[in-house]
Amino acid sequence: MQVAQFTAYTDIVIIGQNAEMADYSNPKGYVYGFSAYVCAVSESGDTRIKHVVSARWEAEAMAKAEAQAAALNARLALGKLPVGFDSWEAGRAVYGSEAYEAYGQADDVELERREEFAY
Repeated sequence: MQVAQFTAYTDIVIIGQNAEMADYSNPKGYVYGFSAYVCAVSESGDTRIKHVVSARWEAEAMAKAEAQAAALNARLALGKLPVGFDSWEAGRAVYGSEAYEAYGQADDVELERREEFAY
């Protein structure tokens, strides 16, 4: 994969559990936070992702991921990829890209089908 750039993003995740916080809308008392990731994107839209950190606050998690993405972009400008890049998890194709048209759209349809019948 020929990387064009590194970006950062967050996702909402469960970071803990506190039974005292349980109620009708959260019966198990989950504590939610944010996981931050660095995403390598190719010109064709293929991606690979690496988890950076999980934190209670999005700004805290995003700041660490953006700092790492900036450092990786500086390294990329020197023609170098991160150490262990081959072990990064394959991500979803960027919406509307060549990769999305080639296989990403089919992945989305399959994901929707699995989620539809999961209930």
